[in-house]
Amino acid sequence: MVKRYRTLSVLLVIITCLLVGSFYLYSTDKIGKIYIQNTQKSIYNLKKDFLKDTVNNQIARIDEIRADKTKIYQAQVQQIELMLQTIENMQPNEFMQMYRKYFEQENNRAVWSAALWETETGRVVYDPQNILAGTSPAEAAELILADFSAYRFSPYGKYQAFFGVKKSYVDAQVKKMIADEIHNSKFAEESYIWVNEVVNYEGGRNYAIRRIHPNLPETEGMKLSTDMTDIKGNLAYRAELEGIKKFGECFNTYYFKKMNSDVISEKLTYAKLYKDYDWIVAMGIHLDDMNGYINKTNEESRKLAVDLVKILILQLFIILGVSFGLMALLERGLFRKSKKKLEEEINLDLLTKAFSRRAGDRDLHRRWDYYNETGISPAIVYFDIDNFKNINDKYGHDVGDAVLINTVQAVKGAVRTSDKLYRWGGDEFVLVCDGINSENAMGLCDKILREVNALDYQAQGEHVATTISIGVAFFQESDRDYTDALKRADTAVYRSKSNGRNQANIEI
Repeated sequence: MVKRYRTLSVLLVIITCLLVGSFYLYSTDKIGKIYIQNTQKSIYNLKKDFLKDTVNNQIARIDEIRADKTKIYQAQVQQIELMLQTIENMQPNEFMQMYRKYFEQENNRAVWSAALWETETGRVVYDPQNILAGTSPAEAAELILADFSAYRFSPYGKYQAFFGVKKSYVDAQVKKMIADEIHNSKFAEESYIWVNEVVNYEGGRNYAIRRIHPNLPETEGMKLSTDMTDIKGNLAYRAELEGIKKFGECFNTYYFKKMNSDVISEKLTYAKLYKDYDWIVAMGIHLDDMNGYINKTNEESRKLAVDLVKILILQLFIILGVSFGLMALLERGLFRKSKKKLEEEINLDLLTKAFSRRAGDRDLHRRWDYYNETGISPAIVYFDIDNFKNINDKYGHDVGDAVLINTVQAVKGAVRTSDKLYRWGGDEFVLVCDGINSENAMGLCDKILREVNALDYQAQGEHVATTISIGVAFFQESDRDYTDALKRADTAVYRSKSNGRNQANIEI
């Protein structure tokens, strides 16, 4: 008999080890898949942040260089003005000759635009670039200023002079500096910045010109079409232009050859419009390196999992063989402990029969994860009972408890059976409603307010009026977790109270 039980024990140990080993391998495989998904998502988001930050920094550099160039020419304007003031007492003809000579110097002619006319008669005596366009100086003044980054109108003796640097000249210098800067920039993972200039926001053939492209410098100046496709047939330029027109920026994926290589792989890009130049400043990064890293890590994880299973089975043989009886006793103890834990995690609040905060915390975590996967947010309705402390203090806790219980029943009667109500603490409650958007959330709140207002309490011969203040919020992409949405809902509750209570407000 004892031998039989020993044999059964050994068989049980073997079966247990096989089951545990199989379960461990299965669990490891599932965990590995979850790890791969989360790793892919994390790396993808890091790449997106890298692209967006780099492009925004490059656009900031354009503004910085433009500002610096403008300051330089504004300082030169002041220097020229001081120089002209030293010769303004010359004879008019001599002053005019000096003025012309200065601005016709080879190093000044390409930079400066200048004109000179008699103050009294308005007769133009010098305008080589025809900036006055045949009009009187007074009429042309307001027209030409918008075209200049730095300029000066000043009287000198009998003459009125204008000189300045055109914005087009400054912008041409800035564009060249940015092009040189982008060509010389080095980034990790063979990424780079490029620039396309939009000439037709409606798209179609020749909708844009490739201005800067470190990977294909020989194609700079090439005209682009929104009908151009990659090797998979993706209309990358069309998708980019639509995103730019709608949001001013966009992320996109398509297939393109790697830098300094003929290998074509999937590429994640971020593009943003710099409207002053009609430039789409973009940057991309290939995604195949992410798969290689994940596959390598997953292979190492599988190898480690197999080794761990071997060790685990060996340990189980030793432990189960020596302490089979102890395990049975331990199992009964764990069962009692698990049962007690389950009893402690009862989901309902004992007083109001609303769901407990613990259940709410768990469910909101799940809804936050679902939102991150789908972008679909439930309506989060936060409310508390107005002047609840005064009710407790004046009529006692029995009346206060009755107010809580009946308020919960009133709210449940106003919402759908699929909506979940949680007691968050004291007289504070959270209602989570799927399928409710910001446009119809206020209608639901109005219905709740009516149901609560209809409650009739009598205590100590007095009518106890019950009202609630409501705040509504939804998850946002900028949220770190579901608590950020609760904070916004709480802010909306505060606004409801500040505006007189017994009302609802939404915080988007």
